[in-house]
Amino acid sequence: MKRAIYALLFALLIPATPGGGQTSSLKPADLEAKVDAYVRPYLEIKGFSGAILIARKGRVLLRKGYGMANYELDASNTPETKFHLASISKAFTAAAILILEERGLLSVSDPLSKYIPDYPEGDKITIHHLLIHTSGVPNANNFPDYDAKSKFPQTPASIIEMFKNKPLTMKPGERYSYSNSNYNLLAFIIEQVSGKKYGDFLKENIFDPLGMKDTGHDGKAGAIVKNRASGYAPVGARDLENAPWIDWTIKTGNGSLYSTVEDLYKWDRALYTEKILKKGALDKMFTPYVEGAGYGWFISRSLNRKVIRFSGRSPGFQGEIHRYVDDDVCVIVLGNNYSGAASFMIAGLDAMVFGEPYDATTLDTGLKIDPKVIDGYLGRYEGGADFFIPRASITVEKRDGNLSLKLNTGAVGWLTPITESKFYERIFGASVTYVKDDKGKVSHMTFGFSGSEFRANKAQTE
Repeated sequence: MKRAIYALLFALLIPATPGGGQTSSLKPADLEAKVDAYVRPYLEIKGFSGAILIARKGRVLLRKGYGMANYELDASNTPETKFHLASISKAFTAAAILILEERGLLSVSDPLSKYIPDYPEGDKITIHHLLIHTSGVPNANNFPDYDAKSKFPQTPASIIEMFKNKPLTMKPGERYSYSNSNYNLLAFIIEQVSGKKYGDFLKENIFDPLGMKDTGHDGKAGAIVKNRASGYAPVGARDLENAPWIDWTIKTGNGSLYSTVEDLYKWDRALYTEKILKKGALDKMFTPYVEGAGYGWFISRSLNRKVIRFSGRSPGFQGEIHRYVDDDVCVIVLGNNYSGAASFMIAGLDAMVFGEPYDATTLDTGLKIDPKVIDGYLGRYEGGADFFIPRASITVEKRDGNLSLKLNTGAVGWLTPITESKFYERIFGASVTYVKDDKGKVSHMTFGFSGSEFRANKAQTE
């Protein structure tokens, strides 16, 4: 469940203490003070550690590390710290495909069967379908053997064997259905057409030309990567543990890259030019074909402005990049904490740049809630078909003295109080609010996630 939704995290705010105000003439030092205050609550509960870069019209307003790159070594994050990008990697895979198309070596209208002749129904699946997640190819991340295979080196060909003979989830082109497998297939195509390894092709054709010296494909688990952050996962109300081991080659094409906020800003600047891709290819990349999905990006609106964005989340890491292209504003948050905090915070950071109101989260870890009130929250809640995980069952319980959520998928979330009835959930970076009926009994919870409020009704007990 966590893998199926991480790329859709976007623009979630928890209403608390209002902040903001006009910042059209905000000085970098003033912005830094605002950001520091905004981020502090997440640092206090170890809900975020990473780096942030904010720029406008070619000027960097903030570039700063927060929290620890490695807690065991007491090493701090800096703007030069390298973080795994997870699905933000997809933008570079898409760009590589378009580079090859510009060179006349492939077309996005090509069928998959041109590159894998024996792929079932490959004549019905095009590169375009893969790029915008309308292929119907099932998501390998959801298979029972995925975790076991993620512990060992993989190649695009070996990954494809995991899902090649699985039934399609829908007719190709029928609708949007996010699947990491699409971009595993694209990495395979890049290697077949270019005659180079995926990471080598990106290095030679994107990273080196742009001076992105701190960006690369994690294609060898034993390699020593200077200034690379360690990955962590929230546990309990305010603790961390080391993230599970993963050999990043299993994410080749869909999430295997690492980078820094500074290198990603070089990528942002290049996308305003034709240094890597010509205008026609860039227009293809940034067209919202279905449900806002372009080639490796999502195109939508936020703060009444056009924003081109993507988020990524993989064991130990989470990040997000927002490009307000009509305003030449870029906000990048990269983290080494498997939490939704980066996506949770970035909407407020965006608002600061534009002088819009934003909500500064106030977490009250010392808030003493009446045990009878807590008891009223305990129990099972049921989400409907429109819940962010359709028909999810959520059990609220006490664990190790903390209030927690357990989903029927097996995921466990931890709650930190904002008020007596509203909590911050550390894993997804969401708000959980308990609502009472006119008799004073809890009737349902709302789960603020991905910019929307989802309702789960409390199951009635005798």
